[in-house]
Amino acid sequence: MKNAKSNKFHKRSEEELNDFIKKLDLQALETAEERLPLYLEVGLKDAKFVLDVGCGSGFVTRDIARLTKGKVIGIDGSSSLIDVAKKILKEYSNTKLCIGNAEQLPFKNNSFDIVTCNLLLMWADDPKKVLSEMARVTKPKGKVLASLEPDYGGKIHWPENPKVDLLFAGEAIRKKGGDPHIGRKLRALFISAGLETKIGIGNNRIWSCEEDKHYYLHSRDFYIKVLKDAGLSGEEIDEWEYEYLKSLDEGVQLNFFPQFYAIGTKPKS
Repeated sequence: MKNAKSNKFHKRSEEELNDFIKKLDLQALETAEERLPLYLEVGLKDAKFVLDVGCGSGFVTRDIARLTKGKVIGIDGSSSLIDVAKKILKEYSNTKLCIGNAEQLPFKNNSFDIVTCNLLLMWADDPKKVLSEMARVTKPKGKVLASLEPDYGGKIHWPENPKVDLLFAGEAIRKKGGDPHIGRKLRALFISAGLETKIGIGNNRIWSCEEDKHYYLHSRDFYIKVLKDAGLSGEEIDEWEYEYLKSLDEGVQLNFFPQFYAIGTKPKS
């Protein structure tokens, strides 16, 4: 059946797509405070031509379009996500969307002032090729920005639950074909693309228990689905959720999840 097929670009079945889009919306909201300073640092406000690779549902592209008067092109391999992005961006006259492969960008060399991506490289089959293409279409002295790429291997959580923590420390991402350790590889990827590179961690602040609880309740369906897909019984999930929410209400829960960024400058030819 068509709906059971997996889309190779976002690596989710069509049945999972709606939940995925809701999660993208929440991620865009929650990471805005980390991404916006990076857009200013790379000169987005004064850029004339910007490319957002792996634009997905358009929620992050919308932030980019708000910050510049330049032309913003969003490209994604999923026609389903592009359809969503068209609705999200319909009020922004400075945006254009197209379907295409990040490993073979359909643009000429040295075309854009800024080329950016967000949560793309962790899902790319060949992130080195994607970075090479992003650098190719960037103008000399232009900027390549990966605004958010996580590293689940550096995730810290207390109180611990060995069975569940393993899933949320990257195992679920790996099973879907993603690279849960992409954050630590950003410097090597950017250097291999010939870029002068700066690496950093965007999320230095640790959320309060109230913030963690709000995020969990908003994303609860996603978490429960991950646990069910991993084979946990309803009783095991209920027990985990009870202990997790209890630790949040008691104010003792701590989560730290490193999310890396990279800024690359393309040398003059």
